[in-house]
Amino acid sequence: MRAIVTGGAGFIGSHLAKRLLEEGWEVLVLDNLSSGFRHNVPEGAKFKWLDLTNEDCVVELPKDGAEVVFHLASHVGQELSFERPLFDLRANAISTMILLKWCLEKKVKKFIFASSMNVYGNPLEEKVSEMTPVSPPSPYAVGKISSEYLCRIYQNFGLNSTSLRLFNVYGPGQDMSNMKQGMASIFMTYVARGEPILVRGSKDRFRDFIYVPDVVDAFFRCMDKRANGKIYNVSTGKKTFVWQLLNEIAKAFGHDPEKYPITFGEGTPQDQFGIYGDSTLLQNDLSWQPKIKLEEGIPEMAKWVRQYGNI
Repeated sequence: MRAIVTGGAGFIGSHLAKRLLEEGWEVLVLDNLSSGFRHNVPEGAKFKWLDLTNEDCVVELPKDGAEVVFHLASHVGQELSFERPLFDLRANAISTMILLKWCLEKKVKKFIFASSMNVYGNPLEEKVSEMTPVSPPSPYAVGKISSEYLCRIYQNFGLNSTSLRLFNVYGPGQDMSNMKQGMASIFMTYVARGEPILVRGSKDRFRDFIYVPDVVDAFFRCMDKRANGKIYNVSTGKKTFVWQLLNEIAKAFGHDPEKYPITFGEGTPQDQFGIYGDSTLLQNDLSWQPKIKLEEGIPEMAKWVRQYGNI
C-alpha cells in the first residue's frame, strides 16, 4: 500500500508520514522544501523534491499511482499570503488542481486535503461548525476554499476526497524559525530565547489549539469510506484566550506568568479575533477524539524546544 504525502517535510506532514510508516504503509514524501526541512522526513519514507505548482511535475510522480494522496503542501500562513499573493494561490490552489487531475487519471482511491479554519474569516458566532458560512479573508484562505471546491468537483467524477479544516495546530517539530505563522510556536520562541513576548493584537483574542498527533489521527481515520465527500473541522471545541496560552507557555519554561515580560503591538492583516471549532461531525462519523489538552501539550512541546536548541 502506497501513500503520497505532499508537504511531508513540513510540521504536520512529517508527523503523518511517520504514522503511516508505523502502520505499515509505503510512503512517498513530495516537498519543494520552501518551508519544510529534509531532516524532517522520517527514516523509511522515500523523498522526492518536487514543485507542485508546475504542471509538468506529474511526469515525476509514480506511474502506477498510489492508494491515497494526502495533500498538505502549502504556502503557509495568512500574513505571508499578502506578501506574495500570486505565489500563494499557485502553491495552494493550482497545486491542488494538478494533483486532483493526476489522481483521477491514475485511479487513486482517496485524496485527503489539508484545509484551514481561516476559510471562516470572522464569523458571527464564535464556535463554528462545517455549516457556518465561509468568508475567506486572505489569499491564503481563498486558496484553501478553492481547493475544497475543486475536491468537490472531482468527487463528482469519481475521485473520493475529504477536506480537513485544521484549527491551530501545535507541537514538537513545528518550525520555530517562522515568526509569522503559528501562535504557540511564536510565543514559545520568544520565551526560549529569554526575550519579552511580542503579542500582535489583543490578549483577549481566542483560538482552538490542537496537538499535532490528534490532527494526524484525524488524517489517518479519513481513509475510511465514511469520510468520502466530507468536510471536517479538526478542533478541540475548547475556547482558549491568548492570555491563557501565554500563561501555559511561561509556566512550561519555569517562569511566573504574572511576571514574564510581554509587549503588545498592532495585529496582523485580516487576523481573526476569535474562533473555535465544533468537531462533532468528525467525532460521530469516525470515532475521532482530541486526546491532548493544552496544559499537557504545551509542556511536551516546551520539552522538545529545550532539546532542539538553537532557537
